[in-house]
Amino acid sequence: MAYQWILFDLDDTLFDFPAPRALELALAHYSVTLTPERLADYQTLNQALWQQYNAGDIDAATLKAARFRDLAPLAGVDPLTLNAQFMQQILHCSRPLEGVVDTLRQLQGKVRMGIITNGFADVQRARLEHSGLADCFEWMVISEELGVPKPDPRIFQCALTQMDQVAPADVLMVGDNPQTDVAGAAGVGMDTCWFNSQQWRFSVSAGHIIDQFASLLQVPRVAALLAG
Repeated sequence: MAYQWILFDLDDTLFDFPAPRALELALAHYSVTLTPERLADYQTLNQALWQQYNAGDIDAATLKAARFRDLAPLAGVDPLTLNAQFMQQILHCSRPLEGVVDTLRQLQGKVRMGIITNGFADVQRARLEHSGLADCFEWMVISEELGVPKPDPRIFQCALTQMDQVAPADVLMVGDNPQTDVAGAAGVGMDTCWFNSQQWRFSVSAGHIIDQFASLLQVPRVAALLAG
């Protein structure tokens, strides 16, 4: 039986997240050069903060300010101002990943679709609108708005309430993160598809694994949508 809903992560699943280029442009706006050392220090700090955020240990506001605590003084602005400039550059630089547009257009009208993202609300909504793909999705559940990040089961349960009495097993969650997307969705009974675009060589307990986005159409219960 075909799926009734397909849900997607956004960053590194539907869209790229060109953080180094966006950070370079954001700092250049203040006449600051992004050196390899500054980039490495930022990435280390940012990754640690996102791990804390995904674990529910810090909120979105803390993450936004803390990740630029070292770079903001170089730019002569407060951390939240630099964060806003960075997110504007993400919006400017970000594009749908290869195969996403064609795949979503093939699925449009065949299955109902939504998005669950741990990204920040303003830029996620703007990126979707700028992409021309907003009409593919009925809604987007955003952790910043809900106050609960993936993989917390409450964000997936919130998504289930957006659907009309659908069994979790008839919902497919597609995402690049084995923990926040795959394990989180599986924890509430959804079927899962790990989008392993980096071709990582470690084991992930997912219902399906693809390394090209277009291969989603070959997942049996997705292919059934097109066959009908």
